[in-house]
Amino acid sequence: MSNDFKIVVLTIILSITAICLQAQTKENDPYSILGIGNINSLNFAQLSAMPGLSATYHDASNLNIQNPAASGFLRLSTFEAGGFYQYKKMKTPFDTDEVHSGNLSYLALGFSLFNENTKLVTRKKRPYNLGMTISLTPYSRVGYDLQESYQLQTTTVDTVTSTFQGSGGTYKFLWGNSFRYKSFSVGLNIGYLFGKQTTEHWDFLQNSNTEYRNRFEENTRLGGFIWNIGALYEYILPAKKAENENETELEKLKRLNAPKTRITLGFFGNSKNNINTTSDLLYERRQTLSGFVTDVDTLQFSSGAKGKMTLPSELGVGIMFSKDNKWKIGMDYTMTQWSGFSSELNNNITLKDAMRIGFGAEYIPKHNDPFKYGKRMIYRLGGFYQTDPRTEENIVNNFTHSALTFGLGFPVLVKSFLSNRKIYSFVNISVEIGQYGDPNFLKENYYKLNLGFTLNDDSWFFKRKYN
Repeated sequence: MSNDFKIVVLTIILSITAICLQAQTKENDPYSILGIGNINSLNFAQLSAMPGLSATYHDASNLNIQNPAASGFLRLSTFEAGGFYQYKKMKTPFDTDEVHSGNLSYLALGFSLFNENTKLVTRKKRPYNLGMTISLTPYSRVGYDLQESYQLQTTTVDTVTSTFQGSGGTYKFLWGNSFRYKSFSVGLNIGYLFGKQTTEHWDFLQNSNTEYRNRFEENTRLGGFIWNIGALYEYILPAKKAENENETELEKLKRLNAPKTRITLGFFGNSKNNINTTSDLLYERRQTLSGFVTDVDTLQFSSGAKGKMTLPSELGVGIMFSKDNKWKIGMDYTMTQWSGFSSELNNNITLKDAMRIGFGAEYIPKHNDPFKYGKRMIYRLGGFYQTDPRTEENIVNNFTHSALTFGLGFPVLVKSFLSNRKIYSFVNISVEIGQYGDPNFLKENYYKLNLGFTLNDDSWFFKRKYN
């Protein structure tokens, strides 16, 4: 590993860590009160711009952790880091609100266990490859601050006000391995899901002289092993045959090395994953007079209550058409069986199965143009439509999520540490414009900006020979 690569990676890690220590995500999404919260996408910045290729996307210098088989096609050691900023406008039939949020999106490292430069030195063809990835990504997030008031009919009419607050989230640490033989690759992700969620609920009478407040607080820690598998098959369309028998060796070499057109089929999936939960519960009643707490009565308290949570099975399939260093276009379909979700913390929550269909495209005008930078840039476009598993009888009935995406990849030229060849790292930017929710209850329009850094190096696992 070159010293320059080490320095750049270390600088980015320290910079992002410092930013995240000073800034936390400020989320206010009423829908995150349902289920396990809002589920984050595993797509990095480049794939966020074309979110329909996650089942089939593979590249020599970019990562796709959604399908663990993709790392079998890596040729360079790759470090990726990214973050996001989101503006959201929430609208109900009675009110509107605006929310700004942002945070770290992912940290990932991927590499091939066989260095391509070794193959060039030894001049040995190798039909197989081993790839590995290590990543840390958010999985779900909870953030809401809600208030509800209703009239209580007793001997005197009074108003009960209830407030609901929630925060926290979960994260995935994944270790992926893949094996590729010729055009077929299989992979396995194993990892650990962990995190913490806090919920708080207050009830009080607005017009009472002696104020009683009921407070319910729950702190839950989650942890458990998770996994998923994936496979990719790539079919290379036959090269153009020579038009005459007098083809020279140079013409033949150019024809055989010409960019190839490929068709890729892919899938990823997993069965249900069981997660352990540990909860601390506190239910108390407080009496206040003139703003001062005069009495506290603990109605219920428990610490370290053990529980179980079952995350759903998932299956994604896709197809992609591509031409080397020119374009990619494809789509995928994902089904997640959220009806199989269960949690001892949310026994009253009923989720339904969800589907997602997406498409995406990538285009490079001329990847090796030495004079026009704009022609070496990567242009991306995509979109998706999905149904959401969260429903609440008589409240949320038609919950959908759709968005259009586009983005740019800015290549940064770095010389190879070993061979002085050209190696490109990338700064990837994507924009997502979408909406989700039930328009009869709460509709959310949002704009999301993703920024990612892809740093590449070719010196890992290079076998030096001495004569």
